Amino acid sequence: MERRFLWLLLGMLAVLLVAAGVLLFGQRSFYRGVLYEPPQAAYDFQLPAASGGTTSLHEMRGKLVLLFFGYTSCPDVCPTTMAVLRQVTSDLGALADGVQVVFISVDPERDTPQRVQGYVSAFDPRFIGLSGSLDQLEAVWQAYGVYRQVDDASASLAGYLVAHSTRLYLIDPQGDLLLSYSYGTPPEDILSDLRRLLRKND
Repeated sequence: MERRFLWLLLGMLAVLLVAAGVLLFGQRSFYRGVLYEPPQAAYDFQLPAASGGTTSLHEMRGKLVLLFFGYTSCPDVCPTTMAVLRQVTSDLGALADGVQVVFISVDPERDTPQRVQGYVSAFDPRFIGLSGSLDQLEAVWQAYGVYRQVDDASASLAGYLVAHSTRLYLIDPQGDLLLSYSYGTPPEDILSDLRRLLRKND
């Protein structure tokens, strides 16, 4: 009898542990992006803005930040990604007020803050475009693990190409890296995660 009671008690404990795990971690498994577990503090950049001042990550606290690294002369990946982000923020409707898209250049030789802001504004005036000196940007690239290499062999009258990493980062309202997305992630996946997080933060 005592042994049966012990097994019953152990079984109930196992059920409780599983239930607790679902409550604590179950919601996070529904995300469609790659989850940073545990979340880690995002590097708090401060870069020149088109206005003449600076823009920093900590100014965006309270919002979800979608951060992408690219350049305005990019022939394919960057315009495609920005078009996806335009679609995502448009589909969010009024919820888009809780999201900030940020584009940081990997081509400081050509991309002034004004040029980058003009580029992203063509997709959505609410998007923020930033650039800076090579030294300023290298610190940010390194912090986010961004690969960037100028392809000198591609130089022509039209300019040169810059090979760069294409991952999209999602930073939560507390300033932590929460999710990331590979190039080609369907807009519906990003939209699903944003809606889930925005409802969670209401």
